[in-house]
Amino acid sequence: MKQALQRLGALAATAALALLLVGLSQVPYAAVASEDGQLRLAWQFRSEPVERCRRLTPEELAKLPAHMRRETICERGLRPWHRAVRIDGVDRAADTVRARGARADRPLNVFDEITVPPGRHRVQVTFAPLGPADPSVTPLRLDTVLTFAPRQVRLVNALCRYQEMARTLECYRS
Repeated sequence: MKQALQRLGALAATAALALLLVGLSQVPYAAVASEDGQLRLAWQFRSEPVERCRRLTPEELAKLPAHMRRETICERGLRPWHRAVRIDGVDRAADTVRARGARADRPLNVFDEITVPPGRHRVQVTFAPLGPADPSVTPLRLDTVLTFAPRQVRLVNALCRYQEMARTLECYRS
């Protein structure tokens, strides 16, 4: 008898939760109140390795244990890059993209979402190395016109490929 009452109680609780879920699913909800679209930048990029070395001062060497004393210390990592976005000639985003990881040796990751009103817009994206770089490494550039419908997300990622000969990003329309 007690077991039957427990099952009946569990069934009633389950039915009540199901009805509550059905009721809440009927409540109108707008995830985005704005009609603006989004330009989404998302890619991963392997930068060139860099090494910065410097000589330790006698004071710095004196503070170190004997077994750790080296005259020169070097920091290794990947070259940071600067990302800039202009929409219709107005700067909308700029950031320095640095490698992650304990040794700063992971690929550079770009992920950014920029709100754009509906319509046609000239989009310019520049991704350039910081600091003295290898002369063969040139900035990556995208300069194109994109049309945004209300609430549309346009993605700049794997659909854009680096064109070695022109040294530009070329986007393919979907």
